[in-house]
Amino acid sequence: MWRVFGKGFYYWPKWLVKFITLLHVKSIKFNHSKIGKYVIGSNILLLETRGVVTGKIRKTPLTYAKTDNGFVVAASYGGRDDIPHWYNNLQTNDNYITVENSRFKVEHILISDEDIEKYWGLLINVYSTFENYIERTNRKIPLVEFIEV
Repeated sequence: MWRVFGKGFYYWPKWLVKFITLLHVKSIKFNHSKIGKYVIGSNILLLETRGVVTGKIRKTPLTYAKTDNGFVVAASYGGRDDIPHWYNNLQTNDNYITVENSRFKVEHILISDEDIEKYWGLLINVYSTFENYIERTNRKIPLVEFIEV
């Protein structure tokens, strides 16, 4: 779904973003390895975080690029100026990802300024619309690497 609608994501109202994200999560849970790849595209992981305020489990589909140590994602929120909630929820350190039907606990590392261009290159090779997100926002989009514990 993101592959089809991603370029206009910035203009969507937040209620629609939440609804599409819910559908995205359901399609990954239904069958990530077969149907999910055709509907939502490849290189999608499902991040599970615990809400800092609510304590509830939150699931967010994210486009990733494979790294030497794990997986890198962008806290882009479609190029919006807001930080995505999942990024703030990382501080609970109770985080899991599911990649191609494999679920595992992860630690996260924020990508440093020295390495950010390298990792942006990996992500843009996977999903070129990230370039639009970088240009559109007024903030520096953080990149996060997930490493299996």
